[in-house]
Amino acid sequence: MTFRNGIDVKHTAQVFVRRTGPLKKMVKFVLIVGLMVVCCYSVAAEIPPPVLAIDPTPPPSHPKGCIRRNAYIPVEAECDAYVECKDFMPVQMTCPDGLHYDPRVEWPNYPCGYPMDVQCVGRNLPQVAKPNPDCPHRYGYFPSPVAAPNDCGQYRFCLDGKPIEMECPTGLAFNPDSGRCDWPGLVKSCNVEAYLGYTCPPATYDESGDPIVTNHRYKGSCYAFYSCQGGGHPRLLSCDAGFAFDEATGRCKDADKVRCQDNASASVPALE
Repeated sequence: MTFRNGIDVKHTAQVFVRRTGPLKKMVKFVLIVGLMVVCCYSVAAEIPPPVLAIDPTPPPSHPKGCIRRNAYIPVEAECDAYVECKDFMPVQMTCPDGLHYDPRVEWPNYPCGYPMDVQCVGRNLPQVAKPNPDCPHRYGYFPSPVAAPNDCGQYRFCLDGKPIEMECPTGLAFNPDSGRCDWPGLVKSCNVEAYLGYTCPPATYDESGDPIVTNHRYKGSCYAFYSCQGGGHPRLLSCDAGFAFDEATGRCKDADKVRCQDNASASVPALE
């Protein structure tokens, strides 16, 4: 028997027996078997192993849409609900009352924010409110029920159902539509003239027919002044630090170049 590698098993065994003598005939059988094993191993070693194709397995998914291991997913039509995926396992969550889910937030950051910062485009179904005697929602910014008449700058901040009274910066009014402090003339519910204590004079126009902006001193401060445009609502402004309002020019100038007497005037809600 001759294998591909050129080894004649029978001949090799006969030579070995002649050299070792007749007493070791059993060795012939053992030798033949051993040589067959060695030769077969040699032949097998010449055959390259098969190449196994690797079938890429996609990450596990879930019917509710967890195609990423850790992520947030909005819930259709709901403004404050979302699905949190942890290791591809979905759990539906709801933001606290008064907050909205923000789809721009990446996991694991907190995904709920105030309505003024989160636009619920296509998701118009908020959860049922959980009001108490002090707050219409557990979280949010709302008009203050204890504000003085014509005080457009006071508002209420609700934190986990607890009310905190707040004030807009001087000259601004709380806008319930946006939940932010705004120019009083842009707040529908604000009586601007009563709030600021001033009414703009009739409008004046330039040669092109555009309204001229006029500035008028607030008679209670060397730094505050009213700005009027086109006979509209006034805006209460203030000069920068180190400057004072010059009534003659209607501009802010170096404070040491402005003669000003800080005469008190009637109470103005915006400055209280």
